[in-house]
Amino acid sequence: MPYQYSLAAALVLAGVCLFGHRLRTSSHRRRWISIAAGVSVATIFVDLLPELSEKQAAFSESSHRAMALFPEQAIFISAMLGFVLFYGLEYMVAGSDSAEERPSGFFFSLQIAAFAAYSSLIAYLLVHNIWNGVSALFLYSVAMAFHLLLVDHSLAKERHGLYEKRGRWILALAVMAGWSAGVFEPIPEQWIARITGFVAGGVIMNSLVVELPEGRGGHFWFFASAAAIYSVILIAVLG
Repeated sequence: MPYQYSLAAALVLAGVCLFGHRLRTSSHRRRWISIAAGVSVATIFVDLLPELSEKQAAFSESSHRAMALFPEQAIFISAMLGFVLFYGLEYMVAGSDSAEERPSGFFFSLQIAAFAAYSSLIAYLLVHNIWNGVSALFLYSVAMAFHLLLVDHSLAKERHGLYEKRGRWILALAVMAGWSAGVFEPIPEQWIARITGFVAGGVIMNSLVVELPEGRGGHFWFFASAAAIYSVILIAVLG
């Protein structure tokens, strides 16, 4: 059964949500965050965006075209939606902090709910990636494990106590729920394409949120090296 591979990958991603905090105690924590951002960005531009282009072309010529708004751009609109949604979330959370000068329980709940849904979609795509081959599943899983480290870093930085107590458990459960939905509730290919687009937009935005605002606190060469190395791996393995 190929699902055993995606289950193993889902358990790894859930483990990152639960135990990623241990990396935050490392003296090289910031380097690992930059590496994670580089791997995430490489996966989007070298793997997922070309896949989205193929899916968009197929979608434009399919029978579903007539039932979709803006069929020529439907999947890329999903990517833009993921980007804009997480930008808006970051904007609202930053505004609540400056206004109240303390973590807001409401905005924490909103943030965790959004990232739980996002994590479940990432896990849902694990099942989809089985059918692209074990290599594709492995590379996607590695990239998303690094990406969830970014999410862990961002949420812990903004809501440390609340996130450590409840948030990381909610995200881990969301990962397993997303994988379970992928196994037991398959959806049409055109919606898989939209989910892939949404995740791609979210990954780009969340990587930028973590890597760029810290300015010189980031490690550009670790970021750039990770992006370059993982790009080469993706091209070599996936062709």
